[in-house]
Amino acid sequence: MKTEIIIPKNDNDGSDNGALIETTIASMCSLYGGATVYAAQGYWSNEAGRLFRDDVAVIVSAATDKAAAQKELRALARDILNATDQEAVFLSVGGDAEIIE
Repeated sequence: MKTEIIIPKNDNDGSDNGALIETTIASMCSLYGGATVYAAQGYWSNEAGRLFRDDVAVIVSAATDKAAAQKELRALARDILNATDQEAVFLSVGGDAEIIE
């Protein structure tokens, strides 16, 4: 089943998340045997209704055990939150999306 995690290319303070993206790619390759990465634009709005746009890296892989993949991607998302100034991280396993805050 498809696994997916999205990381902005730049942190909220403008710093480059390239090293973190590379680390996450390596983790997903280790967990699932490979990954595909593509650039995209992510959009979100805050409580005041202001629309924001981020250039993001979408990291996609495939897993066979859904429960294990959810646990693994949640841990990766928490690592991303701890390493950045992001408010949340999007992940999806088998089509079930989550926002980790």
